[in-house]
Amino acid sequence: MKILIFGAGAIGSVIGGFLAKAGHNVSFLGRPWHMEKISRDGLAISGIWGEQLIKGIEVFNSISEIDGEFDLIVLTVKSYNTEEAAEKISSIFVNNPLVVHLQNGLGNREILLEYIPEDRLITGIVIFGVEIAPGEVKVTVSADDTVLGATGSAGVEESEVKKIVDIFIGSKIPARITDNIDSYIWSKVLYNCALNPLATLLECPYGLLAEISHTRDIMNQVIEEIYKVGKKIGVEFEPGTSDEYRKLFYSKLIPLTKEHHASMLQDIRMGKPTEIDALCGAISRYGEEYGVETPVNRLLTSLIKAIESKVH
Repeated sequence: MKILIFGAGAIGSVIGGFLAKAGHNVSFLGRPWHMEKISRDGLAISGIWGEQLIKGIEVFNSISEIDGEFDLIVLTVKSYNTEEAAEKISSIFVNNPLVVHLQNGLGNREILLEYIPEDRLITGIVIFGVEIAPGEVKVTVSADDTVLGATGSAGVEESEVKKIVDIFIGSKIPARITDNIDSYIWSKVLYNCALNPLATLLECPYGLLAEISHTRDIMNQVIEEIYKVGKKIGVEFEPGTSDEYRKLFYSKLIPLTKEHHASMLQDIRMGKPTEIDALCGAISRYGEEYGVETPVNRLLTSLIKAIESKVH
């Protein structure tokens, strides 16, 4: 396939690198500091999925440089860049490619659907951690497969989603299909909201948060608020209750990622905005809309926003 990785940062570079290594015709659209090193020396991938050096990836710094058609566009931009990216994708949407968006937070799909036909949009989540440096990415942890699914009555045919899943698996990217992607999106939101802000504020790995009673209490409250909000909206959570999720969270999810540092912390250290508005901020907004109190998510949003203001 001819594939464009739109927003080839940490996650996008790993996905695109493995797709290119498997023989697909992959192009990257990303930041000059990363693209220039890849163009010159190739993309170095290290970590728990092995050591790779992939050369020959075509790179772009701007959408204006792209002149061609793609079979698949993999969107991995931060949530605050979703609308800008959607507008740009629509400008190169010349042969009706499939678009897979692998993003954190809530609201991304709704924005994308304003620019991309529903029967061409596949929603996905990733739960692996990556550290990035110019021309290099390191896969540090993985808690689950990449999960892909269509949404809505006019969504992508299951056979087309399955085709992309098979391509990922064939490229050594653990993946599977689901018929309830919303459940996975909200599970990822639970995970990110409970861990990322606290790990950023305290500058510590995820595992330490589970060991300290004070941070466990905060994470428990974050999870409880999200379940209350989600139930009001009509989310079909998996697991079905907050108690069941907490058991999974502490027994499996945190142990698998206990050494990981939040990507939110990496963003702060690089002087970049965070995705807090699509995480705890989104929960707070939904809470206001549906009459559910979310004081802990609101406080975490404010604290991260304060750090962003200080950095900028």
